[in-house]
Amino acid sequence: MIYEALAVTAVVFVASLAFHGAATGRLEGMARLAFQIYLVTVLGLYFAWFWQRGQTLPMRAWRLRVVDARTGGAVAPGRAVARYLAAALTGGTSLAAALYLREHPDAAAAWAALAPGPASIAWAAIDRDRQALYDRIAGTRLVIAAPPTTSSPAQ
Repeated sequence: MIYEALAVTAVVFVASLAFHGAATGRLEGMARLAFQIYLVTVLGLYFAWFWQRGQTLPMRAWRLRVVDARTGGAVAPGRAVARYLAAALTGGTSLAAALYLREHPDAAAAWAALAPGPASIAWAAIDRDRQALYDRIAGTRLVIAAPPTTSSPAQ
């Protein structure tokens, strides 16, 4: 996930350049909301596109692949979007809570809102198929990818 966060940071950085010229200072109000919706949409497109093809670049490095839980084949667009939304809701809630807690460390509700992200991942420890909650919801599965085959030169 840390490696994936590095790739996501690059995607967000490049996507943010579209707002760079329009923003003369701090984004506020509707402009800030539009920017946030835009970034969530860009990340959704990034993940859905790569998951339909099986893996993101960091997943490739770790030899992980996302497949349809029933067929073991490619992930359909709807399942990829469902996986993103489920992961974004659980992880996004935790991220928002963590950011809020930086300024309001005594907010009990924010402390409680930290739980969905880790709980979604910890779900895999009790799930019969070892799936994270967002995979269970989306009907996807994370599997270890076969190592790339290397062909020997013809002699």
